[in-house]
Amino acid sequence: MGEARRRRKAIEEGPCPCGSGKASNTCCYQDRLWHKPPASLGLRALPAKTEVARCYLRELGSCDGGISAEHLISRGVVQELTKGGEFSVSGLPWLDDGETRILSPEGITANCLCRQHNSALSPLDSAAKQFFSSLSVSFDETTTQIRSIVSGHDLERWLLKTLRAFAVSGNLGMGRQRLHGQLSIEAALVEMLDDPLSWPDGAGLYCTMRPGDLATKRPRFRLQPLTNDCGEVAAIAVEMMGLTFVLRLEPPENIRPEEAMYRPSELVIHHPTAVHFCLLSWDRGVRIGGAITMHYAGPAPAGA
Repeated sequence: MGEARRRRKAIEEGPCPCGSGKASNTCCYQDRLWHKPPASLGLRALPAKTEVARCYLRELGSCDGGISAEHLISRGVVQELTKGGEFSVSGLPWLDDGETRILSPEGITANCLCRQHNSALSPLDSAAKQFFSSLSVSFDETTTQIRSIVSGHDLERWLLKTLRAFAVSGNLGMGRQRLHGQLSIEAALVEMLDDPLSWPDGAGLYCTMRPGDLATKRPRFRLQPLTNDCGEVAAIAVEMMGLTFVLRLEPPENIRPEEAMYRPSELVIHHPTAVHFCLLSWDRGVRIGGAITMHYAGPAPAGA
């Protein structure tokens, strides 16, 4: 058996980098290609029940179990960011200028989903946790090559879910000004959460990191709303573990290709003795970009 074949066999029979615990060849590695299908949420297939007034998916008529405390930032993501340490928040409209407050993960929740819909959206929380965990390991492990994979569609929908929770709970603001929470895609919200292929071409995730940029580990999640001329939230600028992105809810009118990469296929982080690959998987038929290669510059100074 040649060396190339041995390496391929090791990949096929090794654990899938999506974190499922399955062998790669029974999971995301088929016909020598990596692909992580987006989660099927089945929001429109849920049986009819009732409407809970404070659930933002009540229009489906499938609310059940009463209202639940939705984590504005998924609990699993908070765990990855803090690693058991303190969780601090700042920049929220109910905080004073420059104020930082220490909270428990339960301290930043909102009653904005019923239990049925909260549970239906949980696969997106799992995808986000996998993404943050993969980035954290990619920054910390400096000698062994690491490969991870997450559905880019699930990451987009998790960001949309997170934005919606911040908006309807009154936690979205620009400076001290609280935004009214109206998204520019209100009529399409349910469809965009349920069907990743319903997103218009040009809407979705853009990576604003540039090839060759230095990547610095910052264990934090930042979200900044961007509004249109009508005051509706049309996009968000996001920082995840020190890497920067923009999620656009609608296709941008003017964006130059050199400013950001639409739906990158891979984030590559170079260490002096190892290279780490974080694959973002997209379904066939959608327009995507290429790989963005960065060089690790170490952890950010405390407080930076």
